[in-house]
Amino acid sequence: MKKLAIGLILISSSARAVPANNPNIFVDLAKKVVPSVVNISTTTFIKNQGSRAHRPPGDELFRRFFEEFFGGGGQGGPRGMPFGGEPDDEEGDAMPPSGPGNPGFRGRPGKRMPQSMSLGTGFVIDEGLILTNNHVVSGADEIKIHFTESAEEEATDGEVTGRDPELDLALIKVKTKLKLVPLPLGDSDKLEVGEFVIAVGNPFGQGHSVTQGIISAKDRKTPDLRLARYLQTDAPINPGNSGGPLVNIRGEVIGINNAIDARAQGIGFAIPISSVKAVLPQLKSKGTVARGYIGVIINDLTPEVAEQISAPKGSHSPFVAHVYPGAPADKAGIKPYDLILSFNDKKISNSSDLIDQVTGVPLGSEAKIKLLRAGKEIEVMMQITERPTGIKPSAKKKEESKKSGKKKTVRPNVGMEIEDLTPDLAKEIGVPAKTAGIVVVELDYDGPAAEAGLGQGDLIVDVNKVPVKTVDQFFAALKNKKPNLLRVRRSSAQGEDSFVVVILNLEK
Repeated sequence: MKKLAIGLILISSSARAVPANNPNIFVDLAKKVVPSVVNISTTTFIKNQGSRAHRPPGDELFRRFFEEFFGGGGQGGPRGMPFGGEPDDEEGDAMPPSGPGNPGFRGRPGKRMPQSMSLGTGFVIDEGLILTNNHVVSGADEIKIHFTESAEEEATDGEVTGRDPELDLALIKVKTKLKLVPLPLGDSDKLEVGEFVIAVGNPFGQGHSVTQGIISAKDRKTPDLRLARYLQTDAPINPGNSGGPLVNIRGEVIGINNAIDARAQGIGFAIPISSVKAVLPQLKSKGTVARGYIGVIINDLTPEVAEQISAPKGSHSPFVAHVYPGAPADKAGIKPYDLILSFNDKKISNSSDLIDQVTGVPLGSEAKIKLLRAGKEIEVMMQITERPTGIKPSAKKKEESKKSGKKKTVRPNVGMEIEDLTPDLAKEIGVPAKTAGIVVVELDYDGPAAEAGLGQGDLIVDVNKVPVKTVDQFFAALKNKKPNLLRVRRSSAQGEDSFVVVILNLEK
């Protein structure tokens, strides 16, 4: 059955039409691109093997692929889910010690020995300078570069001179007598869905390999890449392709291969080269990237939310889900549920537009933001500061509690059990003890809360724009037999917070 499936894939791939004016266009492309692509191998050393399982650094999806097909344990989602939870880290070998790129060398305790190897790809962008994914070289003690597949070639040492973990980029400096030819960088903003592309990489350590496909989609969202939208391609991309170029038929790099959907065939993702070009000057000169910051969490507008916040018909602007206290947006008076219409007179249609604009503004400069609040347009000015790392929302400013008699309200069936936030619950869900809100502790999976997308551990901070600190306040703010607007705070296993807005529909 598996052989038949593979055969069908090969037939389908080989049957794809090529431009009639040059039937050898992919041959020509391969000759032009392959000499500028390099194979990267990294090694991490440890002092003592110990009893815990150690996995290869680098390509996360490379690791997940092996867990899927060679028996390593994963957690936090269905088998094969993309971008999903971290693998188990239990006593013993949760992952086979051998396989492509992981020879499983085990030395004597106390000796310096290879822990593991990871394979990836890069390409030349300047004399002695190679661009790849940060996750390919992350945590590596040794980086070796192979420019060809000649058995006589000795690996060249590589040194990381720049990193941008948020966009998953790394620059590697090499010294070699070989004549390196940089690949030209194209314009991914002008790409059209359906354009032919080739992907070049080092899949499973096989060496320079070329695959062909098309641009399947643009602007794909993923939690792994918040500062850009992925290009999607059906050009086969496998573990080890990470960091390799995605090239158009003119021989220009229009993306950097970065991820795959482990559930499917022909769903690969690449970082748009236009996003890369925006930070390359900083990576080359400083080795790091400083990005602009205004201190908001924004959500894209849905029709349901638009109706609840009285947004004008046809609005597509993102709205503010949270404002960090003390941040530039807070000082400028921006509030939750404000729609962001423009930034420095450039229209904002989605959250990605705003991120692109803010991160592209020089630090310390002023920016003008046009908002829509309760049907009224407002303009504010703010100074762009450097984006901090590891931001966590602080607890909201204390509000004066109203110590008046509480009227008993008829409580509708919301399909969940909620509790006032206690210090113990705050610790359990990973928020500061003094945070305001109520916690979802149980769900009826056929009820309104589950349909709204709420989950256990969610912290509801306001209902219909009214802040809530107690269960009584929650029910008092609800509109029975109507849609309700809930702003929710969530904490990930890594301690990162996000704010989302959902509609709790009680019309049924």
